[in-house]
Amino acid sequence: MGVHGLTTYLHENQRVLSKTVLFPRPHVSDDIVTTVVVDGWSFIYEIYQQSQLPWVYGGEYAGFKRHVEQVVLSWIAVGLKVYFVFDGPSPELKIPTLISRLNRSNVEQSLIFFRTSQASRSTLRFLRETRILPPLTYECCVQTLQKLALSGKLPLEVHFADEEADPYAVELAGRLGAYVVSNDSDFVIFNSGHYAGYMSLDDMVWLAPVAQEETVISMNDDSNGGFQTVVRSKTKKQCTRQKQFTTGIIPPEDVLATDLTLTASVYSPVALASHLKIPVTILPLFASIVGNDFSNQSTTQRNIQSLFFEKRMSLSQRITRTANTLADILNAATQQRKAKHQVGSALDLIDRTVNALLIRVPNHMAPGEVEATVDRIVTAALQYAIDKYDGGVYGPTSLWPTRVCALHKETCPFAALFRRRLSHSPDETTGNGPCVATDRVTLMIGSMYVEAYRAGKLKPKIADIVSLGTFWPKLFLENPDIETVAKSIGRPGRRWIYAILADGVGLPEKPVLEAMPTASEDSSNVTQNSSEWDGHEEDPDELIDVVEENSSDDDADLLAPLRCELERLRTSDSASDIPASASSRSSFRSEPRSIIEYVRRGTRIAPEQVPVPDITALVSSSGLNLPTEDGMHTPFQLRSLEERMSLFFQILGSDFPQIRALPADQLVGVLAVRWVVQTLHLRAVESEMNKDRDNARWTYREARAFLAFYVAWSRHDGDGSVMVASSTPRHDAQMEGTAVPIEDRNVQLMAQILMAIETIQDLSQVLFLSDHVPVNVERLSGLRFHAHLTSPCAVADDTIPLCMWDACVHFLSHAFREERSKRNKKKKVDDAGVGTTREAKAIASYVTGGRSLFGMLVDAEA
Repeated sequence: MGVHGLTTYLHENQRVLSKTVLFPRPHVSDDIVTTVVVDGWSFIYEIYQQSQLPWVYGGEYAGFKRHVEQVVLSWIAVGLKVYFVFDGPSPELKIPTLISRLNRSNVEQSLIFFRTSQASRSTLRFLRETRILPPLTYECCVQTLQKLALSGKLPLEVHFADEEADPYAVELAGRLGAYVVSNDSDFVIFNSGHYAGYMSLDDMVWLAPVAQEETVISMNDDSNGGFQTVVRSKTKKQCTRQKQFTTGIIPPEDVLATDLTLTASVYSPVALASHLKIPVTILPLFASIVGNDFSNQSTTQRNIQSLFFEKRMSLSQRITRTANTLADILNAATQQRKAKHQVGSALDLIDRTVNALLIRVPNHMAPGEVEATVDRIVTAALQYAIDKYDGGVYGPTSLWPTRVCALHKETCPFAALFRRRLSHSPDETTGNGPCVATDRVTLMIGSMYVEAYRAGKLKPKIADIVSLGTFWPKLFLENPDIETVAKSIGRPGRRWIYAILADGVGLPEKPVLEAMPTASEDSSNVTQNSSEWDGHEEDPDELIDVVEENSSDDDADLLAPLRCELERLRTSDSASDIPASASSRSSFRSEPRSIIEYVRRGTRIAPEQVPVPDITALVSSSGLNLPTEDGMHTPFQLRSLEERMSLFFQILGSDFPQIRALPADQLVGVLAVRWVVQTLHLRAVESEMNKDRDNARWTYREARAFLAFYVAWSRHDGDGSVMVASSTPRHDAQMEGTAVPIEDRNVQLMAQILMAIETIQDLSQVLFLSDHVPVNVERLSGLRFHAHLTSPCAVADDTIPLCMWDACVHFLSHAFREERSKRNKKKKVDDAGVGTTREAKAIASYVTGGRSLFGMLVDAEA
């Protein structure tokens, strides 16, 4: 989430709106620590951008891991206790925003890359401007943080939100009296409990001590005419070149963490509201009108901001105009009702504000457009609602009232996602019978998934499947002229994931997309994007206090009715087996057992419906031989480790002794290569060895190139230490622009292998096999993979262990494409057998000499 233009506004008014804090805090005891809650995704983007690690080859995850550790340990060294929060499943209202972001940040960037010449797209400037975040950075960051947190020696915790990370992070900060660290301006709008304020990652500065130069004063009146000669020590001269400060979150590497000082700017909702001269509880409404991720995106309506602001208005002018309009309306209401300082209902305030901001006469707008605009603003404002904390205890002891959630004491909305197959409520599953037994199994599996999610062993993308029946494959740099790897490589494996989840915990009734009008179509066909208010009648006589400077929070919340309505919706959603999306008034119709995948179709992101097969039929059609217990079907999540591993290997077509005998750290590399090779081979066979499908198959050389760098970590040098297969970021950046060519086929090969790794990891998490099938993301180096592929020398035979290579090609020798050597053009010979003709020699001499063929003709005439 983010408020349009608010970051710019904060920077323009930084002196007034912010205060500067230093860490370690001066004149404070070392025993007192400052707590910060870090927005995980902002952290990931900021580190990868500042590190300048190469991205185009697929990611340098060892270097990324090193920077994550460096930043976290430096934060802790200056006296910070760090809580990380990552996003959970995506809300339905944010789907248009997610589509827009993927189109802009991934699809369009890939299109620009492949439509640019190789010489131009290899420059550092082009690569910086078309940067795409490598797809496995999230996994690398989470794994690194989890290892640091599980050591038990660091003040570090990792949390995974129930839905959006923003409200969860602020609610967590409100319990802990903490700051929130992010690059998201929404954190100046949210407010809860003892929330201390928002720190911008962009404003963080590391201060390092600068060594003083030693000087030697020489007195020699005879040689220097009475002047003093100052001689500086050469050994200290280099210290003056060191910068006194470093902007950004990555600290200088040549300075000890204990010698660093961190300075940051803090913004608070109270300071912003005071500056805008509006009540602090009106900030959610203010943000929704200015524009956030829920109000300024729609597939069926025009952008709200185009109704309120002229194009020539700057972002700061829009913010000022909105704040002044709200203040004028509230002040007018205060003057009319001096007795109790009250205005009408919250919806009345929104309606009056919308009509006051419209730049066109309402009569000139499409029928129902004003009402739809009000409805969208109401829905967007509801996203800032945070449940009020009734407990009297704050601090770390207020967390984890239950095992399944760190914040919610009674019911957790996330846990309800995994109870869709219940035929009874959880309190009624106490008797006997098949239905009760099924409900107990569902509750057991659901609890296992919730615990895995809280432990970071179940990705939020998997939770999207059981939340809204959607899936968002990770998109990276790939050829836009061919079918996306999300379908060719990922979809066959994901069908198994959908079937296993449907069998264990159930899936929502699938919203099937119908034809929806685009934003450019007639606005008279506008449909209301938010149906939470359908059937809800607001009391026209309801009075809400206007906020005064000395008003309490309980009496000052102008959006309290909206928050109550949101709570009612949350309660009904948790108690119902049908998700909110199935009952909302939108362009969806219900059909069970299907998933909507948002994949690239040509040059845009498009939804595609994928039917969910029945697990029994899928197992039978695949020819898998799995045992049953007394003829009863037991969900695979509850089966033994051996059975789950057998299913895992059989789905991937790799259930062989050679595969099972591999060390755990080599397993994913071999499985990924085998999955890509056999999938591309089957596609080629289905097309009767079509030329394009045949050429898409992998060769032995390409498979060895991938396995070569993947196993580099397993090799040890003479003293027994592990060799780290990663160069410095500066060296990698130089290689990116010069040493390693960026070839189209190699880019496509990396996209395929990254999608295979993602699919294998998702499958292992659904079957609770994460600990037995470690991905070890930090071992991957796209730069070295491309270097092996473009090197004229093949990978040496002793580079890859023989057992690993045998496992990779076992029963797949026929699936690899033969290496096609480039044919050398035969030299033309004349009748006398001379290597080249006289004319050919003349052409060669003129071309190599830089002269044109026309010059040769002039010489011939002479």
